[in-house]
Amino acid sequence: MPLMNTLNPVAQAATGGLSDWLPATLIDTLYDYQAFLDEGSPIASFDKKPDSPPEVAVIGAGPAGIVAAYELLRAGIQPTILEASDRIGGRHWSRHFKDTDGKDLPVWAEMGAMRIPASNNVFWHYANQLGVKTGSFPDPGKVPTLVFYENTPYEWMPSSPGGSDAPPDMFAKIQADFGGYLQGLIGAILMPWYNGGNPPQRSQVVSTWQSYLDQYKDMTMYDAVRAGIPGWTTEEFNAFSALGVGSGGFGNLLFSVGMMELLRHLVNRWDMGQELIVGWRSNGKSLLEGMNGLTRLLYQQPVRDAGGQSVSLRSRRRAQFNSRVVRIEKEPGTRQVKVTWMEVKTGRRKSRSFDAVIVATTTRSMEIEMGLTLPAEQTVDLGSAQVRNAVRNFHLMSASKMFIRTKTKFWLDPDGQPLPGIPQSIQTDELPRQVYCLDYPHTKEGVVLISYTWDDDSNKLLGLAPVQRFRAFKEALMRICPEFAQRLVPVHGARGIYNIDWQAEQHFYGGVKVQLAGQELYLHDAYFQFLSACDPESDQGIYLAGDCVSWAGQWTEGALQTALNAACAAARHVGATVRENSPLTQDPNLYHYGQVASNP
Repeated sequence: MPLMNTLNPVAQAATGGLSDWLPATLIDTLYDYQAFLDEGSPIASFDKKPDSPPEVAVIGAGPAGIVAAYELLRAGIQPTILEASDRIGGRHWSRHFKDTDGKDLPVWAEMGAMRIPASNNVFWHYANQLGVKTGSFPDPGKVPTLVFYENTPYEWMPSSPGGSDAPPDMFAKIQADFGGYLQGLIGAILMPWYNGGNPPQRSQVVSTWQSYLDQYKDMTMYDAVRAGIPGWTTEEFNAFSALGVGSGGFGNLLFSVGMMELLRHLVNRWDMGQELIVGWRSNGKSLLEGMNGLTRLLYQQPVRDAGGQSVSLRSRRRAQFNSRVVRIEKEPGTRQVKVTWMEVKTGRRKSRSFDAVIVATTTRSMEIEMGLTLPAEQTVDLGSAQVRNAVRNFHLMSASKMFIRTKTKFWLDPDGQPLPGIPQSIQTDELPRQVYCLDYPHTKEGVVLISYTWDDDSNKLLGLAPVQRFRAFKEALMRICPEFAQRLVPVHGARGIYNIDWQAEQHFYGGVKVQLAGQELYLHDAYFQFLSACDPESDQGIYLAGDCVSWAGQWTEGALQTALNAACAAARHVGATVRENSPLTQDPNLYHYGQVASNP
């Protein structure tokens, strides 16, 4: 969700100038995953070595599935990853451009996750161990930017490289108004959380966040901002939607999102220090890969098994690709769980029993492909009607991107400085919506994210084939900034155009999960479903993971945190002793998220 750079100079005053402080935890759990990971030892161990390693099915090879499988392997548990597609990464998809012979080039398009905030501690824990290399993302206002709103161009030039100056003209007032509105809300919780660098004033943080839940959990972003800034006209709201809060417009479509999503984003400081992944250096070797490097390297990363041998998920061939799970059910009279999958290429069905199962897919995949919301004899119970309703009802935003590869970084001069008159970011209320020029330092070629759209703006494009869509975007940009548009020439023509509509991607059926007003309790129950492992009466041996059941639905961090939750739960279920202070110690009653009217 493009909600960044909100703590402008006006809003920073509300936080006592805490421009660089990052919380160690997420506000909804106050659990420190970093401290748990920093201990370094496996998440669990066996008091007595079992005759054969327990087996856990991990459904999905995205970031959540790979991290869960990796941590289980470290704990002496044998994971089997069942992946419906033919690749690792899920919505981490660094799709490489090809040369004329069809070989991968060291230039890629981030079809899914693209930028990582500095506050995403679990991501950086793994990424830094794996040798991540980062670069800056061309956020509006930090690079030469053109805002084209209602057929009027506005230049937004930083006064210094990497600066974050106020936006131009009418947008400066909107930013100041929005920052003033946020002052009390954000400062009231960040100050006791920061507490002068001392341990947080936990009771005050909890009571403040609870007051926000009580006030805003059933309120849309539009209703909350309308009430908080009553002087705004419809025109000002439209302009706000065009630019968002600093990093790109989201249109009126996000006004229906729950206000708690906006507050969660700002309080957790996901708006700060977002970086672009430009490569990795592992074991002395460079890997020219983007976001997908995290999953690829963890899949290859060696660990020591119980016998002292060096093994990895790859060396043990723990992933089965083109294997679409269609059913999960209890084995009668046992603690085991039976998983049935279809071999995509042959259409054959296979079944196998496991000691536990981690489902690390989108909630729409859980519903559409696995039927986890439907009653059926022997089907595993997800734990409550609210969890089933969450899987049914969580909103996955439609999301579309189009990238092209250009022969040069046409927006820079030979010294790497911005060329006058050529923006590196364009924000508009026209078809492309958001345009970004990406500077990968290892290549002279350019990568341009020529369009980035959400929900209605994304869906309206579905009837256009990629080449038609590119032509429509270029035509619009020719009228907005011809000096920029005439340089949009993809290398190898149509083969240099990459397009994705996540809502049309099989096994995904949507882009990112966002909370609608009134869904806070559903999210609470879906997130804490893994704690069923601590209750023998309700424990079914199936645990949900992925950003779609997390407090950080827009971010890889949510996927990784829930992966650790589910891995610890599965380890406990199969008889391992989970380390102290694990995610299983989280308090599901830290806050009260309200009630639902009925439990169908």
